[in-house]
Formats: sequence, structure tokens, C-alpha cells
Amino acid sequence: MMKHINIFMKGHLNDVDFNFYSQTGAYKYNIQAVYKNGDSIHVDIEAEGKEDDLNSYIEYLKEGPLKKHIYLFRAEESEFVGIDGFKSLKIHKENKSIFKKLKNILSVF
Repeated sequence: MMKHINIFMKGHLNDVDFNFYSQTGAYKYNIQAVYKNGDSIHVDIEAEGKEDDLNSYIEYLKEGPLKKHIYLFRAEESEFVGIDGFKSLKIHKENKSIFKKLKNILSVF
């Protein structure tokens, strides 16, 4: 049975290209998803797939190698809508100077 999950995360996710990481996991677990990057600290993902695949995808996002960059993770079941593929939407981004961007990148290491 196909299900729909809304995932909400907060953390230092742009600094580590969480978009690419979540897309890689979606392909790995056969998940259809919409990735929404609201600003530099939070991400919303609408994901659809078989229940076991969704559980594996959630585990991959929450407990994978980038887990240290997440400080809030929430997943809730919702109504199935029929997402096709993986879409990445940039809702809005903060205006940061090159110095602030560099400082954020260096703080990851």
C-alpha cells in the first residue's frame, strides 16, 4: 500500500547539501518526493512510497551520516497525492554575504 509522509527537519542542512543527500536516498528507496528548502535551517519533504520503503527512507534521513546536522526531526502521515519523481523547490533563501556563507561552510568542519 502506498503512503504519504510529511517530513520536517531543522538544522545546518544547506551547509552539507542535504538536498542531494535526500534525493540520493529517495532513489535508493524508490521514494517519490518534493523537497522544499524554506531557508538556511529548515527543510520540508513530502515523500510517497510503500510503507517499508518510507520507513527505510526516514531512517536514512534521520540516522544516516548527516544526522549530526539535524537538531529537529518530525515525520507525520498525510493523505496520498501521487507525487511523480523527485522535485526540489527553493521557497526562499536568506540574503547572505559571501563572508557569512564562508563562515557557515567552515563551521561544518
